[in-house]
Amino acid sequence: MSDFSPQQAKQLSKLLGRPPICSPTGTAESLLLRYVFLESLVRRVGQYFRERNTAQKKSNTEDSSLNVEVVKRSLRYFDILVDERRVDRLLGSPKARRGQRTARELRNGLVHRWDINDANEAVARFDELTGSMAALIEAIASRAKRSTP
Repeated sequence: MSDFSPQQAKQLSKLLGRPPICSPTGTAESLLLRYVFLESLVRRVGQYFRERNTAQKKSNTEDSSLNVEVVKRSLRYFDILVDERRVDRLLGSPKARRGQRTARELRNGLVHRWDINDANEAVARFDELTGSMAALIEAIASRAKRSTP
């Protein structure tokens, strides 16, 4: 287990202070905005993990791929307690059947094709997926708060 540095905790707090303004109703657009916010947080945590474990301090790692196993390792490294199945459900990328797709797969379908089937699934599973996103965001937020001096 490791703490975020004071600078990292401050950066995370800034990001957490700017969540997207989303409709509370289940729309594909709202799910997409929430997912992008979650992805930004997870990428930032992953960046901090890579900086601590590589010689490439201050490198441009923000554009790195979002590998679910690396995400899990970075969450464990900073002692961010979250059910790993939830991480898989949000960020995994297996080819799943309709109704079982991850938030990441739905995001890709919405962003790259504005696919009606992905939009319908996003609406149908809105509460499930946003609940998982909220839990992961809250876990990161509470860990960042514990690291703040």
